[in-house]
Amino acid sequence: MKDRQADFIDVADLRPGVYVYLDVGWMGHPFALNSFRINSQDQIDTIRKLGIERIRYSPEQTISEEEFQRSVAGASSRPAPAANQPVAQDAQPSAGATLMEADDETPLADGGPQVEASVPDADKAMAEAVQLERQQRREQIAAQRADLQRCENHFAEASRSYKQIVDAMHAQPEEAMVRSAAVIDGMISQMGGANEEIYVRLLSEKAGEKTSLHSINVSIVSLLLGKSLGYGVDQLQELGVGALLHDLGKMDLPDRLRWSDGELSGAERALYREHVAKGIALARRMGLSPTALLTVAQHHENADGTGYPMKLKGDHISHPARLVSLVNLYDNLCNPGNPALAVTPHEALSLIYAQRKASFDAKVLAIFIRLMGVYPPGSVVELSDGRFAMVVSVNSSRPLRPRVIIHDRSIRAEEALVVDLEQMPELGIRRSLKPLQLPKASFDYLSPRKRLCYFFERGRETVREGEPT
Repeated sequence: MKDRQADFIDVADLRPGVYVYLDVGWMGHPFALNSFRINSQDQIDTIRKLGIERIRYSPEQTISEEEFQRSVAGASSRPAPAANQPVAQDAQPSAGATLMEADDETPLADGGPQVEASVPDADKAMAEAVQLERQQRREQIAAQRADLQRCENHFAEASRSYKQIVDAMHAQPEEAMVRSAAVIDGMISQMGGANEEIYVRLLSEKAGEKTSLHSINVSIVSLLLGKSLGYGVDQLQELGVGALLHDLGKMDLPDRLRWSDGELSGAERALYREHVAKGIALARRMGLSPTALLTVAQHHENADGTGYPMKLKGDHISHPARLVSLVNLYDNLCNPGNPALAVTPHEALSLIYAQRKASFDAKVLAIFIRLMGVYPPGSVVELSDGRFAMVVSVNSSRPLRPRVIIHDRSIRAEEALVVDLEQMPELGIRRSLKPLQLPKASFDYLSPRKRLCYFFERGRETVREGEPT
């Protein structure tokens, strides 16, 4: 595939109207944006001072000299941009015009004559504006990292608690129950109020631990699904405990069965399915509520009667168990015991909908797809402008417009900001990709996850790509 941004032009050949990309990092130049259409000779002179001989440009977004002159003529009644201030494509001039941009006949507040600002004053104002923008970006990066670290800390704490639950489940079942309830209480508190926007947030791989990752993921996504379906706090508590402990019976299975994703013999399959009965016995000893106990007992039942152990159908399966059954399958597809067998989050949703739709409650499945988005967190995608990105969070009210990190060669990976596609109607997702389909540079930059960990992220303000931060 041809990269639309791979064309180059000699700096000596630059002219107004050319749309350029600066690959020197956002702190290595005085412009507010890394890509923009040149609109003045001053901008060209500034680019030449950067010591660049050739520069990337977009033929598609470049306009001819005639078009540029017409656009200038059409804007003659509007204030002109400052010398080194690039204008985003189709953007309107800022309302906050400087003295240099004002009409000479405009009177000052005291009625005195309009005084044109000196070039040094304009340069100083530009330098101050650029410095402010950089400071704001640093603050936004710091806030973004703090949010992610908070989510990962909560996930890690839940993982440690799960290990303690497993250690105590036989000798101290009541203590294991107390710890389980505390874990879910903590998760529910992180979800905020009933009307607060919550995102499904992708974490780094270091947040998860193999033994607990699946149970924590299923708990988190099940709670979000329950909230989306209108569950109250007490219902969420029972749902969460059942989801957290749904696979507790697997802890008594041999490792070769516990982590197996391959074909099992008839005897091995029967032994594997015993984890449900083992889980029920443990849940009873721990004193789970009837609702949570049913979730443990029925998390492998399917709406069409193809599940086990009871082959229950439809309304004979408890509602919380219907949620956990679906989330359980989704996470097992994305995070199998053998990572080589993992499918992408987008593939997992597609497979469930195309091949297993009859196995699940239709309403629950529809809400789940909306919750996770068409491109769930962890999906690697190609954008409509040809760039590559990784989905990091999804707001269920906007399932087609997730938040992404975009591979941008002009910004270091650790300084990349999350971009909200909801705020960028001109940019969409063209297709989902397998990580190995990415160019190496994009793969290294985006670092697709081998194992997916999720947590809750409360809504926070994001910026449009390329806008001042």
